[in-house]
Amino acid sequence: MLLKLIHVAQIVIAAYGAMQSQVAISKLLEYEDATKKLAKISSEAERQLHKTRTTQAAGAVTILVSFAISVLLVTRGASYGALVRYLSSPFMALAVLTARTYIQDFWTGKNGKVTANKVPLPKMGDYNEVLERTQKSVEVLGWLTISWIASSALVLIEGY
Repeated sequence: MLLKLIHVAQIVIAAYGAMQSQVAISKLLEYEDATKKLAKISSEAERQLHKTRTTQAAGAVTILVSFAISVLLVTRGASYGALVRYLSSPFMALAVLTARTYIQDFWTGKNGKVTANKVPLPKMGDYNEVLERTQKSVEVLGWLTISWIASSALVLIEGY
């Protein structure tokens, strides 16, 4: 029962994270044309564009996979083989932690906040919102990591 509650919490957290990622990616797409033009003349701008795309995609995909696995474990967890049931939580903990670290390495500064490395810019309110939403996505990935670690421990104690 407690294990199912953790998976339901993961579903809610991941749904919130998916909304944050969707808004961040939509706002970034508004700057895509200008960024592509700049990337043609600057290798650093090209590198930044590539890292922005890959980190946002990594966060979104990880959050969606976390959502899907949680839904499957809540609805049909007992019907899967023991190997799938027992390894899905530790695998997801590792995957979510890896994605979170990858995103943080690019987006955050020394104080751990997304906006520390990517300074909010005047007259670019939508880009500043991307920074806020990315920070929230990183926080969501942190909570998902904790929840997958908790479900990993609980599955060993309680089973499915």
